[in-house]
Amino acid sequence: MRLRRTRWYQSLTIRLLAIFWALILLTAIAAFSVVLYLSRPPGPSPMAEDFPRALQPILNHASTVGMIQPGRLLVGDYRVVAVDSPDNSDIQYIPGLGQTEVGVAFNILQSPEPIQTIVADRTYAGPLGSSAGAVVMSRTATNEELAALVAAEDQDWLPRLILMAFGASFLGALILGWWFVRPLKQLRDATREIATGSAEPNLARLPKRKDELGELARTMNATAIELANSRDAQRRLLSDVSHELRSPLARLQVALDLMETDTLKTDRNYMQLNKDIYRLGSIIDSILWLSRLENGLDKLVKGPVNVFALLEELRNDLYYMQYGKGQQNWDGRLTLPEQPIPEIETDGVLLRLVLENLIRNGFQYGPDNGVVIVSAEVVKQEKSTNSPNRKGNKSNAPAQKQQWLEITVKDEGPGVPADKLQKMFEPFYRADPSRHHGAGVGLGLALCQRATAVLDGEITAINHAQGGLAVSVRLPLEN
Repeated sequence: MRLRRTRWYQSLTIRLLAIFWALILLTAIAAFSVVLYLSRPPGPSPMAEDFPRALQPILNHASTVGMIQPGRLLVGDYRVVAVDSPDNSDIQYIPGLGQTEVGVAFNILQSPEPIQTIVADRTYAGPLGSSAGAVVMSRTATNEELAALVAAEDQDWLPRLILMAFGASFLGALILGWWFVRPLKQLRDATREIATGSAEPNLARLPKRKDELGELARTMNATAIELANSRDAQRRLLSDVSHELRSPLARLQVALDLMETDTLKTDRNYMQLNKDIYRLGSIIDSILWLSRLENGLDKLVKGPVNVFALLEELRNDLYYMQYGKGQQNWDGRLTLPEQPIPEIETDGVLLRLVLENLIRNGFQYGPDNGVVIVSAEVVKQEKSTNSPNRKGNKSNAPAQKQQWLEITVKDEGPGVPADKLQKMFEPFYRADPSRHHGAGVGLGLALCQRATAVLDGEITAINHAQGGLAVSVRLPLEN
């Protein structure tokens, strides 16, 4: 399947760059706004008392009429900044006065009340009455006035600046989270679904996006389908090959049975042929069962199952098979529970398959005259609802308290290293095939795990304190 490539103008990289550029632009605008605010003239305040106290006697004296001119020092550091004629027809300013200072002086002359404003390091105050008209005076700002101005600006703008910074960063985080983090979480969850075997991972609307994330989602969808097809083809091939091998093996077994004589029964080569054919048949049967369980081909036929009766039947069948091989001392090596076992609603065929494989493994890896102990008890535990089901999807239903029937099979073998307990359930895995001459190919426990999962149960393995391996199968009981 040909995948659509992302065009340059639909690129997620371009979008992220645009978002970063917009955030930087907003930050720059905010910074310039703060600079412009701090550089603008501060707001007016009531005129200090030293202006009228020091200047009124001079401004209202008749002899100073010609002295009241813009730029002249009247007394000390008090300088005339602007003079408005009595009829308000003309305003004179200090020659070369800056636009900011001119604006401040004009605003002061228009004020109905005496006010002052600090510009740079000088204080402008007025309007003050004089014989020449209304005047605006200035002097060097005192330390107290400058400190009050700085404190007022910090108190007014610092909280706003912090709030603006938090707001811009939070907005940026939301945008980046929505465009980038959320799709990544969806891709992560979809990857986990693919790992569990799902061919249709939940990617929501991601495959419809036209950026790199959309391309990745479409690639992931195609990969999931290809992996599922590959798994199905492999399982079908394994099942078909195993099925085709059964016919020649059956014919070989029939031919050997027809050739059997009292002399051949004791022939070493004949006995080895019988043993190899039986072993190959067991391996093929295990592969077929595993293939059918993994492909969901087996339909559960549930019904009431008497577990104790099933174990009794299994013990009789195993005794017959072992006795027929000349092991007359086999009786008593399989110990069954003494307490009553509750009836369970399940598939009896699959349950027997699981228990038979576990018991056979117990004898296989135990000593020659070892004992296998089967115990059963009812336990209460929360049913795990977040584990993958047969389709590979996860259930989000809340955990529920439920009764389980726990059947444990213990052997007297050497046990299994702790780091290999979980790997035992992998197909074709053998912890130590050299520890027993009759070791299988590693399908028994894998088959048990698949069958237990189909029965909505759980299977675990531990090394028990008395030595040997203990494998427990838990099956749900009706509440």
